[in-house]
Amino acid sequence: MVEILQNKNNTDKIEYVATERGEVLGRIAGEFAAGDLETFVINELDCAEPFADGLIRAILNLLALHGVDKARFDLPEHTDLLRKLRFIGDKPEIESINAFFAGGCGGHN
Repeated sequence: MVEILQNKNNTDKIEYVATERGEVLGRIAGEFAAGDLETFVINELDCAEPFADGLIRAILNLLALHGVDKARFDLPEHTDLLRKLRFIGDKPEIESINAFFAGGCGGHN
């Protein structure tokens, strides 16, 4: 069973780690841009493709639960993957996380 756990020891960033029996399978992290508490910037993603969707959805869900509705991906090396998984369209951002989740599993509108 794969677990996605929030790393609460990292006080500089919000970070999730996917593990299976103690082995790290992937990691995602991000932070608010300086002076901008409305947009969360996801700037680290280190995992195989099968785990990317779950990690991204986990961090977006946490943001939505805390009233943050906009996310930007600063992951130029993963642009094709983010498009394939339907997290982004032409721009590397989600204008409304709530609308994204309301759209179901289909992804970016």
